[in-house]
Amino acid sequence: MSEKLFNFFSSFGIMVLGVFLIFIFTVSFPAVRKSFNKFPQAGPREKIQVQQAVSRQTNSWPTSLLLAPVAKDSGVCAATFTLFSSIVIDERTGTILFEKNSKNIRALASITKLMSAMVLLDLPINWSSTTTITEADDDSSSHQFKIGEEYYFSDIWNVALVGSSNSAVRALVRNSGISMEQFVARMNEKANKLNLTSLRFVEPTGLDSGNVGNATDVAQLLKEAVRFEKINRTLRMPQYILVPLNQKNESHQVWSTNWLLTKWIPNNFNQEDIVGKTGFINDSRYNFVVRLMDQRRHPIIVVVLGANSNESRFSEARDLARWIFSRYLWPEEEGYGQVSEQQRVD
Repeated sequence: MSEKLFNFFSSFGIMVLGVFLIFIFTVSFPAVRKSFNKFPQAGPREKIQVQQAVSRQTNSWPTSLLLAPVAKDSGVCAATFTLFSSIVIDERTGTILFEKNSKNIRALASITKLMSAMVLLDLPINWSSTTTITEADDDSSSHQFKIGEEYYFSDIWNVALVGSSNSAVRALVRNSGISMEQFVARMNEKANKLNLTSLRFVEPTGLDSGNVGNATDVAQLLKEAVRFEKINRTLRMPQYILVPLNQKNESHQVWSTNWLLTKWIPNNFNQEDIVGKTGFINDSRYNFVVRLMDQRRHPIIVVVLGANSNESRFSEARDLARWIFSRYLWPEEEGYGQVSEQQRVD
């Protein structure tokens, strides 16, 4: 009996001890749990502080934001324009500095030749080879060549870009090693590869109004084209002297169609900084895309599509560039930080 009683009290004591421990645990644990509940609240506050600190460090911004020029004011350009669509971009960052109808689709005319030139450079052409101008090359509007004249491919290339010769482009495509259809297909493939989604080509000269695109993609087209040293160098030539290999006593002076480059339209831009391409057919009116720099070496690309005269496309591009350079500040210029900070606050 005593053994049973002992076992009873032992079991009862263990039970009481267990209840006591459970009671102590229950009473004390909520305080510990509340303490842990407070820790997650501190987490978000710390993260916000870190994010704010990072946002104040300008070197952590995306490059396009860090380097983008900023407007000193909200003024408008006082010049008169006849252009239908236009865009001006900062070449280094892609920042749009001015635009008008920049997404409207327009006939490109001879701006098409920029894409033709890039496709030609993708092909294994020997530029020291020669060819003879044929009737198939002649478009009756190019006066630089005569049927039967023989030239180096390099001569024909220069005339294609300097003088915007349709005959020159046809002769180069004929000697490219692929058919006209294949060449045009490559033009469209390259446009897609470069994400120039508005550009469509049906032939390589620009004579057909089916060659189309918008001002935004035209700016990017020039930017991509001048990455090729051969294109960049050729588009800087104000003139080119053409001498047939089989008629050494004859020569043709070919002037650039870019009148900013030749200075026939007065301007203060350094001639070596002017790189552009013109275009005209009746459906497009007068087109022009050009890369310019100011005296502080800031490169911009100006696109003018649909101006009403040959002269106005150049003067309007010039006036737009002058206005942009006077209105915008670049990162290294005095006052840039103050203006950019104010714009972020606003």
